[in-house]
Amino acid sequence: MKNIIQALLTAFIVFVSCTPEEEKISSGSIQPLVFSTDTVIFDTIFTQIGSITKRLIVGNPNENAVSIGSIALAGGSNSPYTILVDGVAGDRFEDEIILGNDSLLVLVSVLIDPRQENLPFLVKDSIVFTTNNILQDVKLISYGQDANFLNDSILVCNAVWDSEKPYVLSNSVLVDALCTLTVKKGVKVLSDNDSFIFVKGKLIVEGDVESPVLFSNSRLDEDFANAPGQWGGIIFLPGSKENKINFTAIRNARVGLNLDTFDNDTLPEVVVSNTVIENMSASGILTIGADVYATNVLINNCAEFMTGNFGGGYHTYIHCTLSNSQSDFFRQNPSFTFTDNFSQNDRTLVSDLVININNSIIWGDLDEELLFDVSGGTGSVLLIANSILKTNLELDINNNLLNENPRFLDPANFDYRLDTLSPAKDAGIPGDILFDLDANPRDENPDLGAYERIENN
Repeated sequence: MKNIIQALLTAFIVFVSCTPEEEKISSGSIQPLVFSTDTVIFDTIFTQIGSITKRLIVGNPNENAVSIGSIALAGGSNSPYTILVDGVAGDRFEDEIILGNDSLLVLVSVLIDPRQENLPFLVKDSIVFTTNNILQDVKLISYGQDANFLNDSILVCNAVWDSEKPYVLSNSVLVDALCTLTVKKGVKVLSDNDSFIFVKGKLIVEGDVESPVLFSNSRLDEDFANAPGQWGGIIFLPGSKENKINFTAIRNARVGLNLDTFDNDTLPEVVVSNTVIENMSASGILTIGADVYATNVLINNCAEFMTGNFGGGYHTYIHCTLSNSQSDFFRQNPSFTFTDNFSQNDRTLVSDLVININNSIIWGDLDEELLFDVSGGTGSVLLIANSILKTNLELDINNNLLNENPRFLDPANFDYRLDTLSPAKDAGIPGDILFDLDANPRDENPDLGAYERIENN
């Protein structure tokens, strides 16, 4: 018996002595845990909709393992936050071991209850770590935002959106025939990935320079701030007419304005002014036989067309800036395209094409950014004057400037105002568009494009 006990004791001693240092749990003085960040920050989160999940790395800088006595949300079970440790969700965990010089992954998410407030509100908590009587914490910060939620609905006829809270579209909505949707200044309309705004009736958007209207995606975290294709866009269906869009930003969609509204008149189905359309995974403005009147419009960063105008129509672009010079996409085809014909599946359309471009800038990173196809043999009229054009076409007439870099101020950061040395300065002719996209007055020799350069005195 004595020999057996001696053998077991020897084996135990050998086992203990062979345990790697990083697996030995320290019970004495230790270095504190280290964290990948001292604050986990979530961008604005809509109430009732859960956040993305964020990662927190908890590191053990000690040679030996440590046992974390507790990992807990300070707010306990009442906290809007949830933490996941080892794949298990909860608000408190105990006796979590981290090997020496190793780390532990903690996942954090948040779901915020409504508060019936118009402005975003701060939501705070913290994760508290207790290790060998050392108390440490990581702060949790979010901004909650109440919203008006719409889900796959036909809107009430003659609806007016004027709330200070955003309108969040979980699925598509429809403005029915003979009805009008009026969107007042300062309104934000934010859409989920597969959401469209369909318009059979009429859309009136009444932004102003101090309170523009925003149509964009509902993901507000930083990674999606300039991500194209995050929602469908605004689609005008046959029969829709007399639409007006003023002082508006349309961002991060597939197609900004999509018009399939062929008719036999020359009146514009959409008048769009003082508007920015950017970050489209397809097109800024896409038309089939439709008529468009655009002034003080900036279109940029589109995968296919800044404007794709097919099957004819009457198109006017005055004091517009259209640039794919900082495109995030690989492109092969001109992004400013007009045709008097259209054919797709069993549908063929041939119609008169009339184009009026004046005091504008059409630019991009291809050698040729303009395409005119009048093979339909219809009556076509091209009136292009006083504009900077990126093209090899013989359009060096009517005071046009071909292939001269417009020298935008900072296109990489979506600033298409003019540099002080821009050839667009004072190159326009006076007209009826007396103010620019920033509502600055144009002088007697207006600049080309949507922006008038304002010199600092």
